[in-house]
Amino acid sequence: MPNFAGAVILPKLNKTLLFKNRDMTTSDHRDELFYDVDCFGIRGVDKITGAVEGLSIGVNRHGLAIANTHVRTTSHPSYHMLTEQLLMFAKDAEDSLSMTVDQLKMGRMYQWGNIVLADNDSLLAIEIAGNDHSIERSERRVLRTSHHIMLDTETTLQQENAGYGESVKRVERGYELIRKVESVNDVFALLKDHGDGKGSSSLCRHPQGNDMNTTVMSYVIEIDHGQETGRPKVICHFAKGNPCQASYAAIPIVFPADEETMKRAMRIYHG
Repeated sequence: MPNFAGAVILPKLNKTLLFKNRDMTTSDHRDELFYDVDCFGIRGVDKITGAVEGLSIGVNRHGLAIANTHVRTTSHPSYHMLTEQLLMFAKDAEDSLSMTVDQLKMGRMYQWGNIVLADNDSLLAIEIAGNDHSIERSERRVLRTSHHIMLDTETTLQQENAGYGESVKRVERGYELIRKVESVNDVFALLKDHGDGKGSSSLCRHPQGNDMNTTVMSYVIEIDHGQETGRPKVICHFAKGNPCQASYAAIPIVFPADEETMKRAMRIYHG
């Protein structure tokens, strides 16, 4: 279940953009939304059990946005569960980091993954392997695919033939493009990118050889921190299927959300 996720802060626009291409081997995936008073997100799928649980990507009323990527399947709980907990209870990226480290120190273990966190002025990537972790801080941009950049897990992933080479190519191409991002449309273009050609190494992923993983959903969470109310304005952009062949639709995310707001979001998302 490879994925591509990242975030960028655009100081001139006073915006934070969190984004993700969700890759799966199935072509009939249907997202399940989660929307309550203070949090919005897309449900995750446990790699082992197939259970729909936790959150794959989301945002809360404080303007904290989080997305994750899969690295390696183990018998431990999914990082989707951690993502949901952080969005429900944390106020910003540093608060999320403290909560995560506390859990890991207490012996809590998760499947291997990457957690990308973004707020109004900081970006973090937390790499997780069991109860081991590493942290990358950035003021402007951060990306992750299906491997760890800082944790020493390269040998294990290469031995298991876990698509390590393709993952490295994707993150390198992503960093090449994200340096040029100045708008939401630039992020759309990044998520549609094929680099040297469509395949398992392109950001917009397509089946190649025996690798049937393809991008089934694409998301951009746009957070505008320049509102007079002091509350961030949030929009969730989404495209169904390969983004290179789809158009992005948008849902305004309102906090605190009432029942009608939640129902309207569901109608827009599921058409």
